[in-house]
Amino acid sequence: MRCLIGIILLSSLNLLNAQSRLPSFHSELIETLEIDTLLQNSPSEYFVQKYEYDKSSGTLVADNVVLHYFFKDDVLDHIDFIKNKDILKSNRYDKYGRIVRQERFEYKEKIKKLDYTYDDEQKLAIETVYRLGDRIHSQIVIKYNDKFQVTSKEEYRGKDQLTKFWLYKYNDSYDLISDRYYDAAGQSRKEGSNKYTPLDSTYFKHSYDFQNRKTKTLKYHENHLASETTFSYFPDSTVQKETFFNLNGLSNEQHVTIEHDSLKLVVRGFFFNGDTTKVRSRFKEVFLYNDLVEYEKRTSSGTYVDRFKTYYEYDEIGNWIKKTTYSNGLVIKKEERTIIY
Repeated sequence: MRCLIGIILLSSLNLLNAQSRLPSFHSELIETLEIDTLLQNSPSEYFVQKYEYDKSSGTLVADNVVLHYFFKDDVLDHIDFIKNKDILKSNRYDKYGRIVRQERFEYKEKIKKLDYTYDDEQKLAIETVYRLGDRIHSQIVIKYNDKFQVTSKEEYRGKDQLTKFWLYKYNDSYDLISDRYYDAAGQSRKEGSNKYTPLDSTYFKHSYDFQNRKTKTLKYHENHLASETTFSYFPDSTVQKETFFNLNGLSNEQHVTIEHDSLKLVVRGFFFNGDTTKVRSRFKEVFLYNDLVEYEKRTSSGTYVDRFKTYYEYDEIGNWIKKTTYSNGLVIKKEERTIIY
């Protein structure tokens, strides 16, 4: 769905403002939701009913949870998760499209509320998890650099008991060069010092052309080469080829990504015993505005194992109201969107 996750692009002015503000918090505790950034004619709300194919009945079955999106002054205000007319949970957003709260209303839920705060000047964002009685269960603190790239992530039990953390470093071109994970709760510190020893480390080496465009990235996990990525640039597109290696140094997988405007093609191939001339299987994915609209899987003999495509239907305003996905000619998924203007 022509979307960016968690961010609403509002106007040219808000786009400029967004460049100086932290991004929306990406939490493992919050569902990744599709938020349409290309809506026309300023709708006040819309809701989406999803259907999935059920093999046992051979029919499409409606999802029992409906997502209801509400807007205020052309800005996403909140999203309700509704089941049988009851609100199971609700997400709230600020005027920049960032999530600021999720409340959960089911009585069996152990987590009752998640709050998100953003300090754009200090470049700091905090997730606070509450259980019953507004008791703080845990916190995650994320710090950013001037380019709003994550420099550290810290997890706490309660508000002040550090349990684990990650540190990220970048070069002068703002490309990631190291990613380290530390276990604070395990007290894995160097003897005689207050410094922790990383339990897991990943490093990156980058090469650039005369225009300072990245041409190659080598990724090392601990002491072995994990992947090599090359970049090629053309007047109307870019091509990225990433090759993955196993522990014995043999290549076992390769991804080729071609991007042209809003269209992206990804081909993923898997090799026989490191031989890049012998493909075990291949997957092709076509994205439009980051929405997967076509997928295809082939075996080494070239036989289709699975293939699906997604088609849209639009209202008179130009907003989509139905999205149907076919797999080998069979409808396996459908989304119906009702928009209120």
